[in-house]
Amino acid sequence: MISLFRKIRQKLLSQNRFTRYLVYAIGEIFLVVIGILIALQINTWNENRKYRNQEADFYSDVLSDLDKDLEKLDFLTEFHRNRIEILSTLLTHLRNSADKMGAEKFGMLVEPLYYSEAATSYSTTFESAKSSGAFSNFRQKETLKALDKYYADFENVRISMNSITDFINDRFEPVMATIPSLHMSNNSGKMVMAEKGNSKFYELLDSIKDNRIIKSDHEKVLYDPRFEAYVIGDLGRCFNLLAKIETRKENILSLKAQINGHF
Repeated sequence: MISLFRKIRQKLLSQNRFTRYLVYAIGEIFLVVIGILIALQINTWNENRKYRNQEADFYSDVLSDLDKDLEKLDFLTEFHRNRIEILSTLLTHLRNSADKMGAEKFGMLVEPLYYSEAATSYSTTFESAKSSGAFSNFRQKETLKALDKYYADFENVRISMNSITDFINDRFEPVMATIPSLHMSNNSGKMVMAEKGNSKFYELLDSIKDNRIIKSDHEKVLYDPRFEAYVIGDLGRCFNLLAKIETRKENILSLKAQINGHF
């Protein structure tokens, strides 16, 4: 193609047709410019397609992370509703001393209270893309802002869950330490709701026979004012956390609808 253009230019010059040569030269320049513009447009189109594919992959992974978050939050909702039911039963008994509670039932109720769940947020996809600077090439800026706020708000859930854990360590376990741990058994362990379970621990306890003659005065704990304060404090923290979890679940559903509306 280049040699063909060269021959045409040489022919026009040899025939002393300068005007036609000039027109031809301008046309040739025009064709070159058009070719460059087309090449740039194709390159831009390819880059944009790459960014769109990258953005679509990002949101597909984010949707997967949000589903994991939702599954975890559903478990946490069930966990703390169960905890509230146990705490409410204990509060009812300790405020009605005539309604006696046997040692076995006491053990079944208090054992789950030793447990709390760790706060978890599946934010790897978002944080990785954010740190890499990929967001600058994404179109859905409002969705990115909503996601950024969603992941930032996780701190509120983390603080509430840590508060329950700290309260157990500081207020519940010291009171329970005032009596022997005879209430702990494989049967009481069956009442424990833990995401990964703890059956091996209770199987080990049951396998070690206790030959001592010790009476565990559970009423000493049940009617201790410190135990009532703990139960009420734990109840308040659970209700507070459930409200935050519910808000977070609503945000997940809103984000998923927003993302699905774009992709």
